[in-house]
Amino acid sequence: MQNNPMNELPTSKIVSNLNKPLICIILGNLIYAIISFTSLPDEIPIHFNLAGEADNWGNKALIFILPLMFKVIFLILYFVSKSPSMINYPVKVTEENAIDLYKLGRLVLTIMNVEMALIMTALTVVMIQTAKGNITGTGLLIPIIIALPIITIIIFMIKIKKMAS
Repeated sequence: MQNNPMNELPTSKIVSNLNKPLICIILGNLIYAIISFTSLPDEIPIHFNLAGEADNWGNKALIFILPLMFKVIFLILYFVSKSPSMINYPVKVTEENAIDLYKLGRLVLTIMNVEMALIMTALTVVMIQTAKGNITGTGLLIPIIIALPIITIIIFMIKIKKMAS
């Protein structure tokens, strides 16, 4: 189905409820970085290896990279979710399945936005706490960062495939 004008799809209650805390998470992440900035050493960890150990260090001003980077990611995912017909679906979009696919597409992007917000916030906290010497690494955060979006995509791909059959 090409050029489908389905962008007027109303926002579901679950998507609306998931979007509400995102602004608080984004602002909280940035506020935490600002408050922590003056107490950080001149160099902070900016990269962690797969074992969760800091393996690269940089200027403490880099603590603002994650909150700012996430703002860009958030805006992209948010605005693409507002136009679900722009999403590339793994099944053919037809008149019969368009609304359901678009609702699901919007939901998956919103869930991924929440996941990214939590991941970026957790990374900011880990960077700050590692820099202050309160912790020594990421622990299970790296495997979670890798697994969470992959699991989400797999679950929604399965749902979309079932919807198409």
